[in-house]
Amino acid sequence: MLIREPGAPNWVTRPWYDRLFGATARDLLGRSLLLLFSIVTSLVIVGILVLLLVEALPAFVTLGSGIFGPIWNPNQNQFGIAVFIAGTLWVSSFAILLAVPLGVGGALFLSEYCPSRLRLPLRMIMELMAAIPSIVYGLWALKTLVPALRSAFQPLIGYYSGFGVLAGAIILAVMLLPTIVAVSEDAMRMVPDTLREASYALGASRSETARRVVLSGALPGIGAAVLLSLGRAIGETMAVLMVTGNSLVFPVSIFDQTYVMTSALANQLGYALADPLYRSALFSVALVLLLISVMFTLLAKVTIRWGMRRQGLRR
Repeated sequence: MLIREPGAPNWVTRPWYDRLFGATARDLLGRSLLLLFSIVTSLVIVGILVLLLVEALPAFVTLGSGIFGPIWNPNQNQFGIAVFIAGTLWVSSFAILLAVPLGVGGALFLSEYCPSRLRLPLRMIMELMAAIPSIVYGLWALKTLVPALRSAFQPLIGYYSGFGVLAGAIILAVMLLPTIVAVSEDAMRMVPDTLREASYALGASRSETARRVVLSGALPGIGAAVLLSLGRAIGETMAVLMVTGNSLVFPVSIFDQTYVMTSALANQLGYALADPLYRSALFSVALVLLLISVMFTLLAKVTIRWGMRRQGLRR
C-alpha cells in the first residue's frame, strides 16, 4: 500500500495541467515549444537572407563584378558599392578600437576600484546613455563634436570640415560604451571572490589581481560585449549619417569624409523604388552589409576562443 507523504497533493488537488498531462507529457510539450521557437527564429533569419539574395540577384547578374566597382553614379547606371564598403570598414573599425579599451577599462573601474557611493550613480548614467536615441547622439555630434574637431585639427592639417571618419568613429564609440561597460561589468562581478582572495594570499597586488584574475575570468562575458558592440557598430545609421559627410570618395585617412552602407540605404532607397536596377543595387548593399556583420562576428568568436584557450579557460 502506497502512503502519501503529508502535504503532498493528491489527484484531486493537483493542478489541472498536471492532471491532464503527465510529467513526461509536459516535459515533451515544453521541449517541443522550445524547438518550435528555435525553428521560427532560424526561419526568420533564413527568410531575411533569401529576400536579400532574391532582390540583389538582378544587380549581380546585370553588373557582374562591376557591382564591386569604385564608382557609384545611378544617373549613368554605375553601381559600384566598394566606396560604401570601405567607408563602413573604416568607421566601424576605428569605433571598435576606441570603444572596447575604454569600455572594458570603465567596467574594470566600476567592478574593482570604484567607491561604493559612486558605483550606483555611474551605473545609472550608463543605463541612461544606452536609452538615448541614436538621432539625438547625431544631433549632439553635429552641433558639438564636429565643430570641436574642426577647431582642434584645422590648424594642424589645413582645411578640415570636421565631418568624416573620425567624427563617425567617435560618436559611434560613445554609443557603444554603455553596452560594453554594462555587459563587461556584469561578467567581472560574476568572478568568484574566492579567486580574488587567493590572488591576494599569494602576494598579488590589486592591479595584478584585476588584470590577471578578474579580466581572465570575465573573458567570455567581455567577448559577448564585443560581439554586441560589433553588431551595432556595423548597423548604426542615423548618427553616422549626420557626421561622416556622405561623400562618394575612398577615405585614405581618418580626416576624410566617407559614405557608409547604412547611410546609402537610408538616403537613397526612396529614390530607387522606380528603377529596378537601382533598387537591386541597394539590396546588394544590404546583402553585403549582412555578410560583413556575420564575418566580423565569426572573427570575434574565433579571437575570443583563442584568448580563452590562452588563459586556460577553454580546451
